[in-house]
Amino acid sequence: MADGPVSKRRKVRKGTKSCWECKRRKVRCIFSSPASLICDHCKRRGSTCISQEHPDSPEPPSRNPVEVRLGQVEKLIQQLVSPADSEERSEAPLTPRTLEGREEARQEIRPVLPVTAITAGQDDILVRDLVAAWPSQDELDIICTLPAGISAYLHCGICAPLSSSIAQDLPSPREMLQLPPPGSHPVLVARKLLVLGIFLQGVRPSTMHSLGVLGTTYREIMSRVVNRAIRLVTTNDNLTSSVEGIECIMLEGLYQNYAGNLHQAWMAVRRATAVAQMIALHRGLASPSLKTLETKTRAILNADHMCFRLVQMDRYLSLMLGLPPASLEVRFLTTKALEGCQPIDRMQRIHCVVAGRILQRNDADVKNLANTHDIDQQLQKAAAEVPPQWWLIPDLMSCNSDGPEAILDTIRLMDQFAHYQLLLRLHLPYMLRSSSDHRYDPSKLTTITVSREILSRYIAFRTSNPAHYYCRGTDFLAFVATTVLCLAHIDSRGQYPYPGTVVNFLAHSRPSDRGTMERTFEIIENMARSGTDGIALKLARVIHHLLTVEATAANGTIYQTSSSKGSEGELEYDGKLTNGGTSLHVYIPYFGTIDFEQRPSPLSALSATEGLPQVVSFSPQMPDPEFSSQDDWGLQGVDVALFNSLFGETAIADADEAWVQWEG
Repeated sequence: MADGPVSKRRKVRKGTKSCWECKRRKVRCIFSSPASLICDHCKRRGSTCISQEHPDSPEPPSRNPVEVRLGQVEKLIQQLVSPADSEERSEAPLTPRTLEGREEARQEIRPVLPVTAITAGQDDILVRDLVAAWPSQDELDIICTLPAGISAYLHCGICAPLSSSIAQDLPSPREMLQLPPPGSHPVLVARKLLVLGIFLQGVRPSTMHSLGVLGTTYREIMSRVVNRAIRLVTTNDNLTSSVEGIECIMLEGLYQNYAGNLHQAWMAVRRATAVAQMIALHRGLASPSLKTLETKTRAILNADHMCFRLVQMDRYLSLMLGLPPASLEVRFLTTKALEGCQPIDRMQRIHCVVAGRILQRNDADVKNLANTHDIDQQLQKAAAEVPPQWWLIPDLMSCNSDGPEAILDTIRLMDQFAHYQLLLRLHLPYMLRSSSDHRYDPSKLTTITVSREILSRYIAFRTSNPAHYYCRGTDFLAFVATTVLCLAHIDSRGQYPYPGTVVNFLAHSRPSDRGTMERTFEIIENMARSGTDGIALKLARVIHHLLTVEATAANGTIYQTSSSKGSEGELEYDGKLTNGGTSLHVYIPYFGTIDFEQRPSPLSALSATEGLPQVVSFSPQMPDPEFSSQDDWGLQGVDVALFNSLFGETAIADADEAWVQWEG
């Protein structure tokens, strides 16, 4: 009689060639080539690939989860007391295959340890789950052949400034995308997952052919690694109370910001700020609460710079969404600290100061023109401190796309965008004020000029950086600038033929402005036609409608605007042409509806009495872009912030005044 039960061989369906592991996981067994002996799934997981033509290995007996975790703790302790074994393991980074082998080695260890030691085992399990999201070696080999996008290197400037010296010694994609050694803290592993996600976020459409079979799944890898890091680490307060934890959460915020998920980015920055306050990051290395997980981090840490990056991200997102800024002690913004900065660094910090002042003004009294003028002067002084040629648009097409020069030029372009956005936000509330009140003329001129500067830089940036999932804030800013220019030209036509208004001069610049707006629309429309970019889809649709209205205004049609509270069902920002293209209704989530309606032209009345030729209202029927409907719209907060700035007190009409006219 046998000593133990003999495992029965499972019956296999005739013609089956898949392996037992894929059968258990209920996934399709895929081989990269007919000659491959190991399927792709087993290769990625490091598991044994046994064809169903052969007997399956006996399944291990079920074990108590506590016993499994205690076994993992015992293995870690063995590594600590066996230096040779530990050093041998530390030479190789964590991979799904090495973790699988370590897990098998633990199966026979059942120690009895204090309950307090279980935490180490939990961290080890967490690391295993994080590494399971990492791509296979074959996938990683393909990814590392891609040119690194600019976004892949910007994370290097979180703990310390990304100076020219650092930029000259940039890591290669393969060096950048290496998992930390075994025994690393989960935060360090999650940081690598987020770096990989941001790297894939900057992949250009022109290089997609280089991905081969991976071309259909790289977005899945991007989402998988980022979501795993967020779910297991960056939202776990027990893991992130360190400088590296703050860095991890800020990487999450960068990823969400680049993707256009501004609310999620804003929330991530708030979590990072809370941790920074808890460990007293603003006190630097002198803080007894300051904790680092790596000696390298403590060696390069610049606490003031890290606080600056937190405040910079927070105030940018707060301006975009119309939300209040966070409160963080900012020693780097004091007058004494600013005096010791280089001109460009000083300008970046002054941008933070100005953003805070604009947010305060918007909440307190937007009618205070003296305060607005003072903030404007502060921006002028900051701009004058850098060399004039610094303000030229960088030629991103002529330099190496992923070299140090391109990175520094892109950072310069982002600083220019930041400067012009602050000017636009500062003066936007006065754009639609009465033309008869000339106190607002300087603000109107500024918004028009700044909008042109923004669009010219946007075209240069998106032409050289066409990645759909990178730096979405530039698309938002281009949309605001296009809206301002359209409104300015519509308004200028409404003033004709009465002289003396500030927007009369726009007639000569209209062809150039129109060409710039149409080129912007083409860029965003091409992004929308990918079929996966819901944000570009909405932006393109509304810009299309605004350009249609502007075209009819250029041919003599006068428009009036009205606004009303929207229904609860209007949760997406959208635009719709009605009445044969003579009316535009713009829906603003949580705000209302703004209507552009054609009105009789003043020339019609004049022609009847003074013999002037009558202008015929012309309404070109531009085809509406055939975009699919999207339920998820990530710009709801941006909508409110933009149109609150634009329309201010005239946003909701009084009960006895249905129309809000642009006065001549």
